[in-house]
Amino acid sequence: MSAWTAQAARTLADPQEIQVSTRRPDGTLRSPTTIWIVRDGERVFIRSTNGRTAAWFRGAIATGAGQITASRQTHDVTFTEVSGSDLNQIDAAYRAKYGRYSSIVDHLEGDEPRSATLEVHPV
Repeated sequence: MSAWTAQAARTLADPQEIQVSTRRPDGTLRSPTTIWIVRDGERVFIRSTNGRTAAWFRGAIATGAGQITASRQTHDVTFTEVSGSDLNQIDAAYRAKYGRYSSIVDHLEGDEPRSATLEVHPV
């Protein structure tokens, strides 16, 4: 699996919000969804505030592919699920970046959103 450079990870995760579009099985893109994004070093992560039932998340799991648009740049990406101790680091990244929205971050640290955490990889 490809990895982001440090600069690419910073550029991708710098905006407060990004657009994620997941690919259908036929390769076409679904409509974009606005979400938050964080990084831990050169690794980039997204999380569904609505847990595993969110349409964009189900699409990401179904095909493992999509696009991220951040700072007017679009990147073809793949998605892999994250679990275990990595989730604590990702929680900390959300808290560091979005801490001023404490009630939303508190929600994102709940079981449902945590179970819907994806690492974003460049194609």
